[in-house]
Amino acid sequence: MGSLTLSPFAACRFALLVMGFTATAAQILIIRELLVTFHGNELFIGVILGNWLLLEAMGSYFARQRADRARRHVTWFALLQIVIGLGTPASILFIRCFKYLLQISTGEILGIGYVFCVSFLALAPLALFDGVLFPLGCRGLSMVAGKKKAPARVYFYQAVGAFAAALCFVFYLIYYLNPIELAAIIFLLNLCSVIFYLTAAGEAKALRNTALLIMLPLLIISFFLAGPKWLHEKSTEILWYEHSLQASKNSVYANLAIISNEEQYTFFANGSPYATTPQPLAGIEEQVHFPLLFHPSPENILVIGRGVGGFIREILKHPVKKIHYAEQDPLLIECFAEYATPLTEYELNHDKVTIHPFEGRLFLKKAARSFDLILVNLPVPSTLLLNRYYTVEFFELAGKRLKDKGIFSISLPGSETFLAQELKELNRTIHASLRKVFPHVRLIVGAENIFVASREIDVERIGQEVLTGRLRARGITGGLINEWYIGYKTDSRRFGSLEKEILASEKKAVNHDTHPTGVFESMVFLNMIASPLMARMLATSADLPFTFCLGAIAIAAMIMLAGQYRRKSRLHLSVAISTTGFTGMYMNILLILAFQIFYGNIYHYIGLIISLFMLGLACGSRFAMLRLSTSLLSIECAILFHTVLVSLFFLSEPGATLLSLAVIFVLTFFSGTLTGMEYPLVTHLFDRSYRAVSDTAGRLYALDLAGGFLGALTTPIILIPVFGIKKSLLLIIALKTASLLLVYTGGKRFCP
Repeated sequence: MGSLTLSPFAACRFALLVMGFTATAAQILIIRELLVTFHGNELFIGVILGNWLLLEAMGSYFARQRADRARRHVTWFALLQIVIGLGTPASILFIRCFKYLLQISTGEILGIGYVFCVSFLALAPLALFDGVLFPLGCRGLSMVAGKKKAPARVYFYQAVGAFAAALCFVFYLIYYLNPIELAAIIFLLNLCSVIFYLTAAGEAKALRNTALLIMLPLLIISFFLAGPKWLHEKSTEILWYEHSLQASKNSVYANLAIISNEEQYTFFANGSPYATTPQPLAGIEEQVHFPLLFHPSPENILVIGRGVGGFIREILKHPVKKIHYAEQDPLLIECFAEYATPLTEYELNHDKVTIHPFEGRLFLKKAARSFDLILVNLPVPSTLLLNRYYTVEFFELAGKRLKDKGIFSISLPGSETFLAQELKELNRTIHASLRKVFPHVRLIVGAENIFVASREIDVERIGQEVLTGRLRARGITGGLINEWYIGYKTDSRRFGSLEKEILASEKKAVNHDTHPTGVFESMVFLNMIASPLMARMLATSADLPFTFCLGAIAIAAMIMLAGQYRRKSRLHLSVAISTTGFTGMYMNILLILAFQIFYGNIYHYIGLIISLFMLGLACGSRFAMLRLSTSLLSIECAILFHTVLVSLFFLSEPGATLLSLAVIFVLTFFSGTLTGMEYPLVTHLFDRSYRAVSDTAGRLYALDLAGGFLGALTTPIILIPVFGIKKSLLLIIALKTASLLLVYTGGKRFCP
């Protein structure tokens, strides 16, 4: 073992780097698995990420004093690294198997209660113990490198490890390895850390030897016997236990699963049905034929989303010249080709069809051509990403790419008999948003409400005779769409009352990129199906006045200022670190959303944004570690100034330019830098004597994570969807102003 022995400082530093790497890598893997299982939207993402931060905060807080008293802290650190290494594949297997164990149908939509409980249990062995590692790491580093800078150094090494994990996963590993293989690599890395750390510390030789005994067979199984690959395949089959699974593949955009029933294939993207062949999903004929029949001579068509699986075939029944199909994920097209049916072969290989491997909105923005029709065939706007196709800004972009007498069409869930209030509000919002751009909007009521919009064609006045005449002239026969059915669907006596319920609200708030009300209303609608209590809670939060939130921040600030004025207190330090954790999480989510608004869901760039935040976190903590004399007040002022700059950026109505891209990257980096600078300074001010390194570090780290937990939970669910970007930034400015005032008054009165 002599050649493998590191100095105690080097071994401890390596262990801390592995700790940061493992936390971020495991987080990426498990969140992807949970999103497949729960067909995730922004609410679920917020709950999952919030659970991680909450558990980590709990672990750090409850272990802070025990870490200072622990005699064999290196042994405990190593033992927890083994547990976390094992926990990653165990959590993935638990997520894939829980539906089978509870006999829950694979297609059943589960409510927020299931999401919270399952994600809590899956994340607990990782996040909780990862939180415990932080104060233990501070104790270990203080023993070999001095107490003064131990918390700052641990924070720095953890951030560097997280940055490395983000880069490795985004740019390489996730392409070539399945989740179980990646989890095996994480486990091996943790075993290496355990061996180096225990050897350098001279502790727990039995545990070190056990790690070696585990490591050698694991290497053989992983790289020579393909054990992780077998486990991945078997556990994926259990995830889809009710079906005959043909394949499960991961692209950088989604998990793709293909199931079969006799000669029928169903394709799933992140757990949600995408297409069925050769018998298409219901509703496709209506979504295609009605918009095309409203156009006198459709020739050039653009399809965004879910074109294969019957949609393109129905378009080809009309005398079109060219169909452009924008599909971002090339793996999806490869899967259609691999599991081909006569339907998909016809659609993919037709000489009138051109497939563009671009994100739909980005393709439309860069397209040099115009179209007679633009058909959007996507799920409800339940995520900030999907919502970009239902906003006024997108409708304006689509309108610019339409030819004279062009038609735009989009659909939402509906009903031919009764519309629940939640569904009614969602349809009203999108209709009001369409009317902001298109003077003429026609609604075809049904299980899928089809919106047909145009600037020149008065689609509201086109009657049954015109539509059926075009159907006959184009020779379209067979299928659902016939003259009788067109008469049925355009009968105002039958559907007029339902149509009026949607079209009646002229003052309805519209859906914007920077104020995504569509996301909120989609979440309320989807939760009414699976979790009515959560839907009611969300609906109540929509009525929360903006002035009430500002007033609550002001009142809380005055109470804390009064308390701090009467007696010496460290309250200002706790408030500073927790509000900075909240602000950092908010900024990270906001700037990713800003990138998606302007440039689309380009996975590598979004990964780069996350990596830049992590890099900024590492640089900021390193800077503060070297300059502990820096004023906390100046850092608070800098964070407030940065928030004002972000607000000015959005107020300037930026476009998709290289300058905007550069600004987003710079703002992301400095958001991470300022967040990373504060923790070392606060730990230094909290206990200048460093008598209880682990206690102080664990307490403040827990507060930092608690702020991040609240930011992760509220930003994508309430702050941005309910208040919009500009108003929510005002709330962040108010929050950090209150924090700054507390730091200013506390810095004068508190003498450590």
